[in-house]
Amino acid sequence: MKKLLLLVFIFLIGVRGYADLDPQLLRKKYEAMITNPYILLPYKGTYFLPFSYNDSPNHSNFEKLEALEEYKDRGPFTQYTEAEFQISILTLTNRNIFGTNFNTFLGYTHRSYWQMYNESWSRPFRETNYNPEIFGRYIFEDSIRILGFNLILYDVGIEHESNGQIQELSRSWNRIYGRVILHDRQTLLTLTLWHRLKERKSEDENPQMYLYRGYGSIDLKQRFAYGTLHLNLLTGTKKLSGELVYSRRWKHGIRLYSKWSFGYGISLQDYNHPTNRFGFGFSIGELFESLIADEIEE
Repeated sequence: MKKLLLLVFIFLIGVRGYADLDPQLLRKKYEAMITNPYILLPYKGTYFLPFSYNDSPNHSNFEKLEALEEYKDRGPFTQYTEAEFQISILTLTNRNIFGTNFNTFLGYTHRSYWQMYNESWSRPFRETNYNPEIFGRYIFEDSIRILGFNLILYDVGIEHESNGQIQELSRSWNRIYGRVILHDRQTLLTLTLWHRLKERKSEDENPQMYLYRGYGSIDLKQRFAYGTLHLNLLTGTKKLSGELVYSRRWKHGIRLYSKWSFGYGISLQDYNHPTNRFGFGFSIGELFESLIADEIEE
């Protein structure tokens, strides 16, 4: 709760020093971007953090490997400092389904944790999360005013997420979801609810996922005079977790990027292990960030 109050305070102290974004202009630019199907678009953000420090890495997954006599002189498999990167893309597959404002998309997000500095273990990829999805998106002709925000669109979809490991280390789940995206002045708010598709008990690799990742997420982007803050909260039924990102435009579409990850559920392998991680590097933006790139801080 203390972390949540601190994050809310950070967002409240921002100073707005430029004109507010016009929701109609935002919609027109978005429509222009998705005119052609099967063009790869930015989605949930693509970034590379050459330095990412976790003060509480999960050593339990590789203890048996480290204990083998022939590997004892290599040290820990999971070091405190590693690299982290994410690639996230989106493509339009069908436009104006049945003559409506409903479009369908394919999305894919790939996040990896790379032990780049662990030469003793040949610099392995410690964990990779694969997240394909398909969803329908309805865009409102005129935004609807709700709770002080303009409702721009809503999505309904299904997604799979896994780490592609063998049974002993495997983590995966499938879920259906619905989300709405709301906008007001310099703020973009995304609210998502999901339902995990039931698996047979013998095949369920993470039965307590709801305790740590909950039934949805709250995603808030706030533009300030000298950059953009992005807060994503996972509302677990037992634990609260999330990521706080600060980014600032650098040059040629590249942004300076720093991220603090805290709590549970940050990655699949460690969904029930606490994380306190900080990293910095570069990003090339998200979909809505790209739409407003020419209006962001000079």
